[in-house]
Amino acid sequence: MSAGLDAQPVGGAADPQEEAAAPVTPVYPVRRRRWRPARDHVVPMLLPGSALLIAFVLRIADLGAVGLNSDEAVYAAQSASLAGNPHFVGLFPVVRAHPLLLQVLMSPWYADGVPDVPGRYLAALFGVGTVGLVYMLGRTLYDRRVGGLAALFLAVMPYHVAISRQIMLDGPMAFFATGSLLCLAVASTRPARARWLIAAGACLGLAALSKETAVILIGSAFVFLALVNHLWRPLRFPLAGAIVAVTIALAYPVLTAVAGGSHSGQSYLLWQLTREPNHSFGFYFDSVGRSMGPLLILVAAAGLIANRFTHLDFSWRETLLISWIGVPLLFFEVWPVKGFSYLTPLAPAVVVLAARALAAPAWLNAGRRVRAAVAAVVGLVVLAAAVPSVASIVAPNSSGLAGAGGLRGGREVGRWIATNVPLGARLMTIGPSMANLIQYYSGRRSDGLSVSPNPLHRNPSYHSIDNADLELRSGSYQYVVWDAYSAERSPVFAARANQLAARFHGRAVHVVRGELHGRAGQRLIVVYEVTP
Repeated sequence: MSAGLDAQPVGGAADPQEEAAAPVTPVYPVRRRRWRPARDHVVPMLLPGSALLIAFVLRIADLGAVGLNSDEAVYAAQSASLAGNPHFVGLFPVVRAHPLLLQVLMSPWYADGVPDVPGRYLAALFGVGTVGLVYMLGRTLYDRRVGGLAALFLAVMPYHVAISRQIMLDGPMAFFATGSLLCLAVASTRPARARWLIAAGACLGLAALSKETAVILIGSAFVFLALVNHLWRPLRFPLAGAIVAVTIALAYPVLTAVAGGSHSGQSYLLWQLTREPNHSFGFYFDSVGRSMGPLLILVAAAGLIANRFTHLDFSWRETLLISWIGVPLLFFEVWPVKGFSYLTPLAPAVVVLAARALAAPAWLNAGRRVRAAVAAVVGLVVLAAAVPSVASIVAPNSSGLAGAGGLRGGREVGRWIATNVPLGARLMTIGPSMANLIQYYSGRRSDGLSVSPNPLHRNPSYHSIDNADLELRSGSYQYVVWDAYSAERSPVFAARANQLAARFHGRAVHVVRGELHGRAGQRLIVVYEVTP
């Protein structure tokens, strides 16, 4: 059957035109039973209710155990600058590389002092909300069983848990993107619901206001609409949805230009377009695929391939989910710059496909052994995801990979510097990541050695150190900071930092130790006081 046509539902009309006009019957037929309040109302909600509870616990538990990472520090500081917090205004400009929807929502909590954790609670609530939307998505496309299983899979997925526990733009973006996917699913169920395409466009626009990379999902929507062509009738609804999406997405650059920040915005855009590759070609399949769950991905793929065994036809439902996954995955695989959190909007579609494979009617109508085997697979998928998710909370990630978790020792060294380093002192770090953390917690100006002197190859917010020897000799910097995380990514500049500390009589005035790669007592951060 063509991907552009709906599968023939059980008991549906044989004429495709009649089928498109008639209400869509459930893909998975439900046995009729005598009405029982407990069984028919309470029991079906146990799985999604449990999934939401698990999602809430995994995303809220011990959020302040580790301080912010570099990206979190930037977004939280933007919120503080928006609120006029004097600690941040001079060090962190409001206009940077991304839109400001999350930062605006967080700003009331960052108006005073140097708070760090409050924004994580807001991000966690977006993550829990995404789990709820996934249940509605699975129920709309298939039935309650698929929705409940999909919600449970996303609730325990290490990838989504890690991102939802951080002040990252990708969590809110995934929430609004999943809302758009749900609206597309509702609009596709019957012609009378085509107005939901406008709501889908509005959600996509809000996703783009959270993070500009969500614009790629407009391509996913149009690929789906091109393959399922009955949604183009009447034409006004898909066009109105596209106009709404683009209009909302353009609100940030237009307001930035009106406010006089267009030059800064152009500088950030130029930097994003000319950045050098930061990961290998297999980064998404290795790091992100491992974090999503290899078994989960295998089940989702097997469910699409083994249609003859599950008695499921390939319909517009699978076309929608595959389009949602395929377009961004292809784009970001080709795009030289790769980020750990870029594929967050794909996770809801992946878990729905996996749930579809494990909740197929063929398994429910099979023998006891088959049902037991399917239940065992469900348990393995959940266990394989839940164990690393819980472990990441008990022993937070220390890889230093952007978006993978907080940076241990960053908060501690920043607060030490705020207490023991004089106001007006400047610090030299290996890279901008540690510089961001020091500036956030201490309010002292910090610059990274690895920042390129070429304006085309550096973030416009960062200041390059063109001649570190001259700067230290003239007393422009009084401290050199070495950290293990930056040293792993930039060994050349780490060696340069150690060389400069030794050359200018560096004295280790503060050392932060902790666990690194499973080994306790490792040096994480060292602050050297230097003299000309």
